[in-house]
Amino acid sequence: MLPGAEVEEAQKLMERRAGMTRRGFIGAAGIGTVAAAASGCGVLPDGTIEGFVPATSKHTRIRLSVWGDVSDAAIYEKILNAWHQSQDTYRAKAEQYTGDYYAKVLANFAGGIPADVMYIQGWMWQPYAESRVLHPLDEFIERDGVRERWPNIENFTWNTRWKNQTYMAPVDGGSLVMYYNKDLFDKRRVPYPRPGWTWEEFQQMVPELTFTEGGKKYYGWAQAGGFLGAYGRAVPFMRRNGEVEWDRVVEPTKAMWNQPDIVSALQFTLCDAISKGWSPGPSAIQGGGISFATGRVAMVLEGPWYLPNLYGPLATTKAGINYDVVPPPAGTGGGNYSYAHIHGHVMAAQSTHKEGAWELIKFITGDVGQRIIAEGARMCATPTNVERIWAPIAGRDFRFHNTDAFVVSQREGTTPLVMGEGSPINAYGGEPLDSMWTALQSGQRSAAEIVEQYQPALQRVLDRYWAEREPSGN
Repeated sequence: MLPGAEVEEAQKLMERRAGMTRRGFIGAAGIGTVAAAASGCGVLPDGTIEGFVPATSKHTRIRLSVWGDVSDAAIYEKILNAWHQSQDTYRAKAEQYTGDYYAKVLANFAGGIPADVMYIQGWMWQPYAESRVLHPLDEFIERDGVRERWPNIENFTWNTRWKNQTYMAPVDGGSLVMYYNKDLFDKRRVPYPRPGWTWEEFQQMVPELTFTEGGKKYYGWAQAGGFLGAYGRAVPFMRRNGEVEWDRVVEPTKAMWNQPDIVSALQFTLCDAISKGWSPGPSAIQGGGISFATGRVAMVLEGPWYLPNLYGPLATTKAGINYDVVPPPAGTGGGNYSYAHIHGHVMAAQSTHKEGAWELIKFITGDVGQRIIAEGARMCATPTNVERIWAPIAGRDFRFHNTDAFVVSQREGTTPLVMGEGSPINAYGGEPLDSMWTALQSGQRSAAEIVEQYQPALQRVLDRYWAEREPSGN
C-alpha cells in the first residue's frame, strides 16, 4: 500500500470514530440485529470487487477482504490458488475494497456481512476488538502450536494483542529506513551513512547535500517519498535518545511533547529543514517532480513499499536510482527507533466459518504464503521472514545491498501510538496532530512555540478518551 494513501485512509476512519463510545460502535456495526447468515447474501458495499475464485456448492466458502492496490490483488490471487491446491475443504473468495477501504469494512459490519478474514493495519484494529466484532486467535494458535509466528517483541505485542488476547496475525509490514542516493553523495564528496551513524552526522549531512546545479535544486533530505510526511515519520528522530512523546505507547494518559529531544527533532527535520531550503516544502511537493525517486533528494525516510519506484519496470525514471539503505540515525544510546509497520489479518466474530478462516490465516502466515507476499513486492512482517524470505528477493529485484537495515529495524523498531475506540488521533495523525504538523511545516515559528501551543490540546484529547472509557476498563 502506498504511504500517502495509508495516511488518508487512517485519517478518514478516525474522523468517523472520534467521539464514538464503545456501545456506539457496536450499534453501528449492527451486532445482534442482523443474522450472521447474511454473510452469504452477496450484498456488498459499492466499489467492492469480488474476484479470483467462483463459489461452489462442494466447498465451504470463506470471504477475504483485500486492500485496493493492484499488487495486492495479484498477490492474493496467487495465495488463494496455492491454498486451494493444498486442501479440498475450503474455497476463499477475495473481495478487493477499492476507494475508502475502511469505510467499506465498517459498512460490512453495519450490514451484518463482514468478511470472515480481513486485512488491516496493526494500529487500526484495536477499536474493533474493543467492540467485540473480532474473534481472538489464541485458541487456534495454541491448539496448532504456531505461537512462534508471533515474535516475542514488544512492538509485535502492541500490534497484534489487545487486553491480553491475540487478534491480528502478522502478514506483511515495513520499517521506515533511510534511503540515500549514492550519486548525490559522491557529487558532494560526502561519505555514505553506515549502520550506527549518529543524529549529529545526519544534521551535518543534510545542508552539505543541498545544492543547485544546472538550474535545478537538489535537497539534502525529505520526510517522505511523495508527500510531506506525518507524525509517524518523526518518531525515529524524536525518540532517538529514549524520550517518548507519551507516557506510554498503548493508550497513553499523558502527552509529553515538550521534552528537549522531541522539540529539537521537530525543529531540525521540519522547521529548519523546510525554512532553510534543505528539504522540499509544501509548494515544491505539490508541484511534482521533486522526490528521492526523481533523483532530486539525497536522503529520504521510507518503507519497503517505496522500492519499486527506484528500480525495475515501475521505477519513476527509466534509469532508476543508484541507492542503498541504512537504519535511521541513532542517538546517544545507539537505539533503533524506526517506525516498524506491522499489518495482517483479523477474524470476524460473526463468521460462521471460523475454522476455515483460521486455516486461511495459517496458510498466509506460513512459508508458502509469505514467499508469495515477498515475490509480490510486499515485505514479510516478522524479522525472521524478512531475513530468510524477503531480503534475498528484494535485494535482487530492486538492486540494493543492505537488506539487513530492514531486518534490524523490523526487529528493534517501534510504533508511534495505539488507541482504542473513540480516539481522534492515531499513529499517523488526526486532530490536533495534523494542525500541529501543518504549523511545523510552515517554518514560520519555532518547534518549541508550536509544541507549547498544542501540548494542552493533545492532553485534552487523552483526558476525553479516558473520561469516556466504560467502568469495565474498555
